[in-house]
Amino acid sequence: MLLAMTAANCSGDDYYLTIGGGYAPSGNQASLERNVIFSQRVLEEKNIPTDRQTVFFADGDKPRADLQVIDRKSIPTANQLMAEFFGSQTDLGLSYRNHRVPDVSGATSVANIRRWFESVGPSMQDNDRLFLYVTSHGNGSRSRSQPYNTSISLWNNERLEVTELVEMLDELPEGVRVIAVMVQCHAGGFARFVYNEGDPDQGLSKQSRCGFFATVHDRPAAGCTPDVDESTYVEYSTYFWEAIAGHNRLNQPVELPDYNGDGHVSFDEAHAYTLLSSDTIDLPISTSSEFLSIESRFESNQNPDLLPRDLDYDEVLRLATPADRAVLEGLSEQLELSGQDRLAQADRLKNPRRSQRRGRFRGRSETPADRLRRQIASSLKSRWPELANLLNPVAVDLLTTRSADFVHAVESHPEYSRYRELADGESTEMSDREKRVKYERFILAMENVILRENLVRMGDADAIAHFQRIVEGESCVIGD
Repeated sequence: MLLAMTAANCSGDDYYLTIGGGYAPSGNQASLERNVIFSQRVLEEKNIPTDRQTVFFADGDKPRADLQVIDRKSIPTANQLMAEFFGSQTDLGLSYRNHRVPDVSGATSVANIRRWFESVGPSMQDNDRLFLYVTSHGNGSRSRSQPYNTSISLWNNERLEVTELVEMLDELPEGVRVIAVMVQCHAGGFARFVYNEGDPDQGLSKQSRCGFFATVHDRPAAGCTPDVDESTYVEYSTYFWEAIAGHNRLNQPVELPDYNGDGHVSFDEAHAYTLLSSDTIDLPISTSSEFLSIESRFESNQNPDLLPRDLDYDEVLRLATPADRAVLEGLSEQLELSGQDRLAQADRLKNPRRSQRRGRFRGRSETPADRLRRQIASSLKSRWPELANLLNPVAVDLLTTRSADFVHAVESHPEYSRYRELADGESTEMSDREKRVKYERFILAMENVILRENLVRMGDADAIAHFQRIVEGESCVIGD
């Protein structure tokens, strides 16, 4: 029997709380600023009143250079090419400025966040929703005995742990529904905020809570960069927000992931779209998937009436929701999985046998682009031997008064066009690690479908009812 996935009654007032930015200027990258601004733009398009939005970002409204930025387009071409062929492109053009997030209520601090809950919380009513968006850095747990008690990095190196956030949420009226989107490293620890004290052993919270998290509790997340070029952004919330908006950061339209055909893009559909679209190291999870991993089981000697983990693919599809089906079919196509044993294929391919070659590991192998880069650099050194030391006056001249000569020499090299093509292709190609994570996403999606069905078969009415509340929250939409 498939647990029914019905759209929730999502009426009530909405409140939006954003926690963004880094822990210090050196860890407060431009992408964090742009994430907040993009989310604000989407909320404006959805006609969300600004008086229901609160943003805490970095050092608040202090007029200081708190943001780390790189604007590569502002760097002279000669400098870019010199760094590419003879030096390092790391931090090329790095600078700092004050952030430009509008309507900031204050710095990200535990005191400010707690004060918000104390001042706004009492005005919230049953059936209202709190939408919590976190685009920050994150930390693993400081306690071996509590590995899921991860934290959000706040300004001045403060931390907000899972247990602290749960305490704040507990102060809200019981009927308030909470929906979180968190994209920091180790975000998955917060998926357990559905439990008292964030601990499954303490029982389930009476409050309805759900969320979507860029990665699991024990892994870093992709995305933080000082680069201001938003076309290069690939982290979780980039795709989540564009799915909701129907366009990307550059205002280019995207196909709406309305997988169930109801005319709206729900939070869980935006999550599914992100699983398919994002080629990163992230292993995104939702509260419902974390709940199932704790409360449900696969077939075993103790549970012979449950479905096995290696259920045939067609049977899994039969049990899947439209969003699940989109993920499973989409990832199957991307990963070239076929047949009934796709889970076994993904299990095998996510951990390919490592090379048994002897000798010390020598780092990544040289690529065709690397070889052409060396060839072009060697040719340039033959013309200007002084490039052996970039502080040589001739090298300095080639960056300044003779920069046009240097740029022409590089770009007119007979192998430069081919090199550029290869180098640009490598930058957009999925790495082995990113492909392994895609297999893990497929495995998790398969397991979630089976565990959801098994939760019903286990017959725990309280667990089923709470799970239903979670998926109802996940199926809501922003705005009307």
